[in-house]
Amino acid sequence: MSWPALISARMSKHARRALLLAFAWMGLLPASSAQAQTIVAENAMPKNTLDSQLVLASPASSTFPTGMSVGVGAGYFRLATAGGALAWGARASWSTATEYNQDHTIRNDDIRLRLCGLVQHHAGRGSFGLRLGAGATLVYEGRTLAQASRAGLSAETTSWHAWPAADLEAVVVLRVWRSWGMSLNGGPSLHLIDGSVHAGWSSGLGVSWQP
Repeated sequence: MSWPALISARMSKHARRALLLAFAWMGLLPASSAQAQTIVAENAMPKNTLDSQLVLASPASSTFPTGMSVGVGAGYFRLATAGGALAWGARASWSTATEYNQDHTIRNDDIRLRLCGLVQHHAGRGSFGLRLGAGATLVYEGRTLAQASRAGLSAETTSWHAWPAADLEAVVVLRVWRSWGMSLNGGPSLHLIDGSVHAGWSSGLGVSWQP
């Protein structure tokens, strides 16, 4: 074989390899692009957040100086700005606490209703923020007189109260698997009772869903 023919054959061989590599790379490009888009979509700030939580809080009533109110709660948030720094939403929870003394058994049920604003920072698969909630807490109080049945007296008295309230909480939401994740929050809580401020705290831990 002459030198020109040999050089031409080698060039054709390398050209064929280059073409095969180019076609293989072009075939992998859509898959890589789709994977990159999936990662970007997973790390993007979700527009909506729903969660349900176990709620732990100090009782709203000033008749409970100590103790813990335990229950459940749920909330919804929606982004208010394109960058995701601000969000608005609402929360509702129910919790109960029971206290005993020599004369009575006292049960308080707290129903907390809040409209909320949230300032947050998005990082990777999580967001960290500060939430201010304002609204009212409905309190059901039931008092059962100790040994009342033996004395022939009325055993139980009940009453309802509604007090203005506000909460300031640190909030963490972390996506764990697809749209599902966990939420954690906690901070001080204030109630205006008969013209005086009753300070307490509230917290929650639960499951979040970000469609």
